[in-house]
Amino acid sequence: MNDVPAPCVRSIVVPRRPLPLLALALLLAFGTGAGPVKGEAPMYPRGWPQPSAGPSASGDPELILSFDDGPDPANTPPILDILRDRGIRAVFFQIGWRFQRGKVAQTLAVEQRLIREGHLVGNHTINHAHLCASTAEVVKAEVEGARALLEHATGMPVQWFRTPYGARCPSLERRLAELGLGHFHWDIDPQEWRGLSADSTARRVIWALAKLDGRAVLLMHDTKFATRYALPKILDWIDAENLRRSRTGRRPIRIVNADVLAVERIAPATGWVTQALHRGRAAIAATLAGAVP
Repeated sequence: MNDVPAPCVRSIVVPRRPLPLLALALLLAFGTGAGPVKGEAPMYPRGWPQPSAGPSASGDPELILSFDDGPDPANTPPILDILRDRGIRAVFFQIGWRFQRGKVAQTLAVEQRLIREGHLVGNHTINHAHLCASTAEVVKAEVEGARALLEHATGMPVQWFRTPYGARCPSLERRLAELGLGHFHWDIDPQEWRGLSADSTARRVIWALAKLDGRAVLLMHDTKFATRYALPKILDWIDAENLRRSRTGRRPIRIVNADVLAVERIAPATGWVTQALHRGRAAIAATLAGAVP
């Protein structure tokens, strides 16, 4: 598969201010190692940190499935069928307008099934807006409006967020911080949204998985037929590849379910509770030991 192009990470980055021509020429000639021109503000970091979901927890190559832009009453249910049959739970970053117009009743039914089967829902704005090209008012309306729609549809808090296009800029990061949100990025993007066939989509993902070392978040779109038909090919390849690896002693590719990832992300924030309870039990035991003759 050496002729398969590498999947792309399509993060859009807005610098703090345009680079002068001399700085741009130096950047193109020598790369980012040349450093900023003296007196110029440093470039804003390109893209979002990767690996997007942190290091592997098991030491094996790990994959997290995520889907954007749904739910689609026609295309999301077959994807849910595939995931259910494989025991996989994914993250779905959803668009708010789908709960406002179109086949709203069918969309709500898909959403209820999605929650019932253990998948997680994330916020992807109302209109798939480019938030780095939007005013503060629009950013707030897009993010908070979508969160309200999704929480009404799911009946639970929606705390995970993915900015459309992977856009990153200082103003957006400030707005997200004010809203108590962060961005959930990705590591593998086959770009099937460009009109790729299912076979081409699968080949791009498999090319990346064959080289995977650590943890990766896969971005696909449950609104695209290519995703629907590529997904079984990708999962079949993982099963076959893991069988081959078991024979050679290589580490298997593990799929990390979304709920497991959620618990993992919560754990550092709640670790103090466990420690406090442990210290509390120890103190109570010591007190009882001293009080009982």
